[in-house]
Amino acid sequence: MKKPFLLLLLALGSIAARTQTPDTTIYSVVNGGKLVGSEQMLVWPNHRYQYNYEFNDRGRGPKMSVELTTDVTGVITRRIATGIDYFKAPVLDEWQLADGTAKWKNRIESESKQVAGPVIYSPISSTPAETSLWIKLLIKQPNHQVAVMPSGTVQARHIKNHVGTVEGSIPVELELYAIAGLGGPPSYCWVTPRKEFFAAVNGWTTVILKGHEKMIDELKAIQDEIEHDYFEEAAEKLTHRAKAPYAIEDVSVFDPFKGKIVPHQTVMIEQGRIAEVGKSSRIKLPAGIERIDGKGKTLMAGLWDNHSHYSPEQGLFHLAGGVTNVKDMGNSLDLPEVKKKVDEGELLGPEISIMSGFIDFAGPYAGPTGKIVKTLDEGIAAVRYYKEHGYQQVKLYSSIPVEWVKPLAEEAHRQGLKVCGHIPSFMTAERAVKDGYDQIIHINMVMLNFLGDTLDTRSMGRFVKVAERAGGINVNSQAVRNFVSLLKERKVVVDPTAGVFEDMFVNQAGQLANGYGAVKDFFPSEYRRQLYYGGLPGIATNGATYKSSFENMLRMIKQLYAGGVTLVPGTDGFPGFLLHRELELYAQAGIPQVDILRAATLTSAKVAGVDNELGSVTKGKRANLVLINGNPLANPADIRKIALTIKGGHRFDPRALYASFGFGYWP
Repeated sequence: MKKPFLLLLLALGSIAARTQTPDTTIYSVVNGGKLVGSEQMLVWPNHRYQYNYEFNDRGRGPKMSVELTTDVTGVITRRIATGIDYFKAPVLDEWQLADGTAKWKNRIESESKQVAGPVIYSPISSTPAETSLWIKLLIKQPNHQVAVMPSGTVQARHIKNHVGTVEGSIPVELELYAIAGLGGPPSYCWVTPRKEFFAAVNGWTTVILKGHEKMIDELKAIQDEIEHDYFEEAAEKLTHRAKAPYAIEDVSVFDPFKGKIVPHQTVMIEQGRIAEVGKSSRIKLPAGIERIDGKGKTLMAGLWDNHSHYSPEQGLFHLAGGVTNVKDMGNSLDLPEVKKKVDEGELLGPEISIMSGFIDFAGPYAGPTGKIVKTLDEGIAAVRYYKEHGYQQVKLYSSIPVEWVKPLAEEAHRQGLKVCGHIPSFMTAERAVKDGYDQIIHINMVMLNFLGDTLDTRSMGRFVKVAERAGGINVNSQAVRNFVSLLKERKVVVDPTAGVFEDMFVNQAGQLANGYGAVKDFFPSEYRRQLYYGGLPGIATNGATYKSSFENMLRMIKQLYAGGVTLVPGTDGFPGFLLHRELELYAQAGIPQVDILRAATLTSAKVAGVDNELGSVTKGKRANLVLINGNPLANPADIRKIALTIKGGHRFDPRALYASFGFGYWP
């Protein structure tokens, strides 16, 4: 038994350790070139750390504190995260490792597991600078690999050394590491030679050691080249390039013009186009041609995602989900160059058929990319810039002053560009349409039309106010009928992205997200956990109200359809999987399945102005097609069962695509 004097010394030592002044390091959070937050790292001599992390992204963004302790080998033995997450929901994420037992608890899990040897816990809520602790531990292990909780393994790989040489900065020795094993492509982290965190760089948001913000472009250029090489290698490996004609035999074909499935067809593809379509008994195929058995399958035009933000990672998921064409609804200014690489097969992905030039007003809630302008003249110049760089439309965002919409739309139309976007704050959708909008993005923007023009919707209000109040809108009212008639009269297109709002307004923390029961077991652990994360924080106390609002959104979608308004499906979320759910939600709203399949193929091609080339399985059209195990007209759930995706005649096997990211798929 310890003597009282020894106990006193131990207690005094513990208090002294806690009251010592920690080493403190500050990092900047930079979004779209703007300083939007910070991360603070405090380190005590007794292997204790604290990370304070916050940033503002259009009124969203986390404010978190993480306290953790490691043992002498670098294994994290205790960790607790508190605060609020990106959508302002409470954060509580706890981890403890003692005597071979790991325990963790967060908003979706409360588990324990016996472990042997070093392990890493993958938090639901984390901060960027913690990654260096992973790297320090991983490089000590065989193959730089260690078990990760809840399941799987994680590995660190040294990529390269670099000396930062940005003008005006002191040269800094850095090392770039890739972290892999959690599903998807590797993530990257820049550290010092002592493996202290220096930066996490990505396209929109970067966290970097304060005072070194000028190095972001330099580090991003290096990382972009490495990531490009990774995805270029993947494209070469996963694309089955068509070097000769081939045919799909005895397949059922969806005809969007007649609205029916035509059985026992043979479709021949040559030089990226559909060379023949007809009854299998009548089509004479050349000797030696490659034949693909289509029995029991349905061939249809490739799917469209009308609300995408392309990245190489997303490109793979799109193709695996049967998506051959997308509208990009806002991206970095190098999108034309990225599109060229996709077109040439350097990068995996669907055709970027429409590029939308992003424009927002500079201010605290400005969007994270594109052209952020301070004056109307700058906005006009942005429209002209996008025209000169090959864009087909401009996207106006939530902070645009109301009185700018009409002149911006007029300039866009003079330049031959369409106008789409969010409805700016303090503006109704009706006025936006009358001032020149050609397309409304997101069904919440339609609902906001009936909540007045006094709401500030630049930040979370455009979600929360709709969740709280949209259930009370009478979708059968004269006001709604008048608005629907206006949309039809002006030929305004609506891209509802209903799946995003189901996730926000309906899905509960700890419960599987609606629509994923059939596919959840295909997801690697880290991706699968996100299916249980839940929606807006208000669901916990206002679940019935939020759900009622979402159900009314579906009724509004049905009213738009019934009134002759053109609907096109888009995601603004997880590619492929969320598009399939989007189509299911249209069926839930009461839209006939034949029109849902039309919307995802021929109608989308018409809206993009390329229906003479795409949108149906027609002789002479480009071979952007999807082969489905089953009949999605008779059984809507079959739309998820993609057997083969064809883009420009080249073939992509969903099983191989998913496997490269650690996903399973249908047997």
